[in-house]
Amino acid sequence: QLRTIVKQRKIGALTVLGNTYETFPANHTRATCAPDTLEASMGLLDSLKSTFTSSGEASVPPAASFATREGVIYAPVNGVLVNLDEVPDETIASGMLGQGYGIEPITGTIYAPANGRIGATTVTNHSIGMITEDGLRVFIHVGLGTVEMNGKGFARFVEMGDTVKAGQPLISFDREAIKAAGHEDIVTVIVSELDRLKSIDHVGESGTLIDGNPLVKLGDPLLVAKTK
Repeated sequence: QLRTIVKQRKIGALTVLGNTYETFPANHTRATCAPDTLEASMGLLDSLKSTFTSSGEASVPPAASFATREGVIYAPVNGVLVNLDEVPDETIASGMLGQGYGIEPITGTIYAPANGRIGATTVTNHSIGMITEDGLRVFIHVGLGTVEMNGKGFARFVEMGDTVKAGQPLISFDREAIKAAGHEDIVTVIVSELDRLKSIDHVGESGTLIDGNPLVKLGDPLLVAKTK
């Protein structure tokens, strides 16, 4: 089971969070949307940005509601979907932590991607782990190198061991504060402990593309996995 993360220690460029690893290279790059493509999708972007946005930094945002199916992990935030190997972090991109996606967020709240319970939290509130009702181990991380922010710009709404429903707010984060600190705000959603799985399929898609990548909304299916 995932363990509560209460201590963080830095080993070279690697920060060990319990049994989870985070790297933060000095230089990060992210592809930007072509202006004409972005303009074409601006209406939908604005709509998503205005949805599920907290009115206060530490206030609990309203819960979202979406249908769920067994073994499915859903998008925990609105944003542009990228393949995991496109995330500018060697450890994440290599699949060492598991399989999943990166999401370039356009809103600042992380919601539960399935029904389950909270299996791990961090004192800096930049990442969280949960175990779904189906036994999937899911790790969600906000930003790259954001552990160095020591919790500034982040708020957590759940505790270790809490039972959560899909669409329940877990974490809020200030995208501008992350940017000001010199970090990427990309969100990674990873299913770990792959040896426990029979299969895992990547199903993230959208009819709206930003620079060739799907624009997904909260509750869109991302991964379908079956345990052994």
